[in-house]
Amino acid sequence: MAEAQIRRILLPSGADLEYTLERKNVKNLNLRVCPDGSVRVSASRRVPIREIEAFLAGHEAFICRARNRFQERPQPTSLQYVTGETVSYLGRPLELQVVPADKDRVYIRDNRLILELRAPENAALRERLLNRFWDRECWTLFPEILRECYPLFRELGVSYPTLRVRSMKSRWGSCLPAKGIITLSKQLLAAPRGCIEYVVVHEYCHFLHPNHGKGFYALLTDRMPDWKARKAVLNGEARPADQ
Repeated sequence: MAEAQIRRILLPSGADLEYTLERKNVKNLNLRVCPDGSVRVSASRRVPIREIEAFLAGHEAFICRARNRFQERPQPTSLQYVTGETVSYLGRPLELQVVPADKDRVYIRDNRLILELRAPENAALRERLLNRFWDRECWTLFPEILRECYPLFRELGVSYPTLRVRSMKSRWGSCLPAKGIITLSKQLLAAPRGCIEYVVVHEYCHFLHPNHGKGFYALLTDRMPDWKARKAVLNGEARPADQ
């Protein structure tokens, strides 16, 4: 079981950094900056604190950039699932419209996401129906993109992975190379398709390079030369080329 503790370090700039250290059965030091600005480090129990703090000090610029990016990114507001709200779907805004009907269903028409409900006043039903639609769309699109990107890695000996889809607020995707599993965030459905393709290729690369070293980025660039542009759109740092 992972052991977690909160620690503080004085960075080279003089800034005071609070971080959460998790002791896990991992081979390498792993650093993650969460959307709320918190910093988490996972390390083996054998790695001394001085090495972990030197690692953090060497990544101060990365931590600052990540925190600034999250601060500048518009924060999503909680949906009330009522007419007039905006839902992002594959990179385009859709106006939500709740309509009384004889049968419950959700569909997209033009630039509207329409919820037809027998009980439109039922907020829980509105939320449940939209979430079912979202899940269905994820399970339609994500496997398709996984299949389309796979030939780029089949020739490298990568076995076809198992897909998992779940809600992840702090990351777009993850993978377990040893188990052949790629997990994608439901939140990705709001992003343009090209950004979803980038996340899938990114995770495929981890089957051959578990860490973000030079080999990983060399493979990512070889398989998807424009990955930086796609990543910038995904992170809200640039607009899609067709907008």
